[in-house]
Amino acid sequence: MINIKEHIETLNILPKNKQWDEEELLILDYFADQVDDDIQNHLVAELMTMYTEASKQLNEKNALLNKYNTQLEELVEEKVEEISTSQIATIHALVKSAESRDDETGAHIERTAKYCRLIAEKLFEANMYADIVNENYIENIEKAAPLHDIGKVAIADAILLKPDKFTDAEFAIMKTHVTKGHETLASVANLYSENTFLNLGMEISRHHHEKWDGTGYVSKLSGEDIPLSARIMALADVYDALRSKRIYKDAYTHDITVEIIKQGSGGHFDPQLVEIFIENHQQFCDIFDEFSGSK
Repeated sequence: MINIKEHIETLNILPKNKQWDEEELLILDYFADQVDDDIQNHLVAELMTMYTEASKQLNEKNALLNKYNTQLEELVEEKVEEISTSQIATIHALVKSAESRDDETGAHIERTAKYCRLIAEKLFEANMYADIVNENYIENIEKAAPLHDIGKVAIADAILLKPDKFTDAEFAIMKTHVTKGHETLASVANLYSENTFLNLGMEISRHHHEKWDGTGYVSKLSGEDIPLSARIMALADVYDALRSKRIYKDAYTHDITVEIIKQGSGGHFDPQLVEIFIENHQQFCDIFDEFSGSK
């Protein structure tokens, strides 16, 4: 704090060399302290007012910005969903067209997608394969399942629609639908390497004819070396194929189909997936009934 006596003298308010008594100096010092406090309080009040107003404006701007960001994110998500839905619908239409060549109703892809989702949901609920199965996985496997036989578009009708048993040469050609499907999807996935939907589609298309005991095709994989998505698809595909009438076979009942899949546990199918199937077999039957008929 300044020396009030010296300050007053410099202002020439009072005569220089005035003799100040102690009481006068105390009064002047007290006055100076009060002035200092008033100035400081006033400055602090002004600064706090300015800070409060600035904070208010900043909060308003942030709230407005957050609102715009939220709206933008929602708009982007909406457009992405529209594009994704449109693309998937187009893919399904193409696959369904190909599938209808050897499926009278063309509903096979819809049913197998629902079976795959059901199995994945039950695995998630049971916390099985927790390092793989989550909510995104459930959504993506349902979308990817219809791609399992996309390679059939490259198989001639003479083989695909043959009502009799294949010759060895014909069966060798028929088996190429898994590699052809995988190659088709891989060419697209090269452009979208992080697309989970396509990656699952490639797994399913290439490996859904592998068997748990290693006797399937084309890579002769066994056990958990077979991607989980393909193991799920294998069970879903066989259930639906057994239940469906084809040019080379009549349809099996649900009960007979359940027994066949039970017998395939540890041979054709992942035993854990068979357990899930047995526990929920009625829901498989319900899906088949709901999505059967002309679609």
